[in-house]
Order: sequence, then C-alpha cells, then structure tokens
Amino acid sequence: MRTRDPFGTALGSLRAALDQGLAPGRHLPVADIAAALKLSASPVREALSRLCGEGLIEDRRGFGYFTRSTPQEDIIGLLDLEEVHILLAAKTSAVPLPGPASDRVIEAWMLSLMEGCANLPLVESHLRVRRQLDPLRRLHGPRDLSSPASDENGVEAYYDRWRLASVELAARLRRMDPAPPEYTTNRV
Repeated sequence: MRTRDPFGTALGSLRAALDQGLAPGRHLPVADIAAALKLSASPVREALSRLCGEGLIEDRRGFGYFTRSTPQEDIIGLLDLEEVHILLAAKTSAVPLPGPASDRVIEAWMLSLMEGCANLPLVESHLRVRRQLDPLRRLHGPRDLSSPASDENGVEAYYDRWRLASVELAARLRRMDPAPPEYTTNRV
C-alpha cells in the first residue's frame, strides 16, 4: 500500500529522529533514509530541504545533508533569542519572573509560560529556536545553581549558565564533527 503523503511521512520521521537527538555533524544520506522509510528519494530530499531551511540541518554542497554542528557564536545567538522570547512572553502575559532556581525548575516555568502565551507568532518563533537548541541541551547542560551573579532573576541566571557552558559545548561539537565528511548509514 502506498503512502498518501510521502513528504509528510519523511518530514515527520526526520523531525522525530532529530528530536530524539541525532549527534551533531552526522551524515543524513538520502538513499538510506528513503530505503528505511520505503519511499522514493524525492520526498526525502524535499523533507531534508525543508529542515535545512528551518536551520535544523545543513546542506554541505557536494557532500549531502548533515545534522547541524553549531559554532559557539550561533549557540549564544540562539540562547539570546530564546531569552528575548521568554522575557517578552513574561512581560506581555504579566507573569512574574522566577527567582534563582535549578535549570529544571526554570525550564518547567518557561514551558508553562509559552503554553499559556496568547501571542502565536512569538510562540512559533520560540518553538523554532527551541528545536535548534534541544539537541544541544541533550548533549550538555549546566545543572547546578552556580551563576556569575547571584542577585539576578532565575531566567537571567539560567541563560548566563548556558552562555558559560557554550564554550565547552562548541568544543565538544567540533570534536564530534569530523573534518572530512564520511559516509555513514542512517537508521531513521
């Protein structure tokens, strides 16, 4: 039986694989993905192109598609953008910022805040940024309460901890991302 929406199938499967945490710098071969999903290569290419346009993967011309290996500047930029989203959502919904707390508490507060946010474009933009940061969060995350300034609110302290961790995180990503791309099989 043929799939009614091969593009949707490929896109959903690839999103799920990225959400589960494919390692940064990993090759995403079209033929292997198409074979695993029992689809032709065209909808898989389209799905990979869409994910590339969303910034979730990268297209290395002549080598194929790869999961993103994010440099430190990009990590910090994504963190800054996510922080602006959170602060704007808190301000527009008049939700008080939490005090100093663990990362898990702050992340739960942020999730609750964005679920209750009425500004749909803000929520969608935040979701796109969060999708790019989630693999990095799974790879490494500051889980202690040490922060450069103890008198800050919990959200600022949370992002300060992540900015400090971005140096080590970027270094880990560079070690995971092989210089010459190599072909690996992919099971989606």
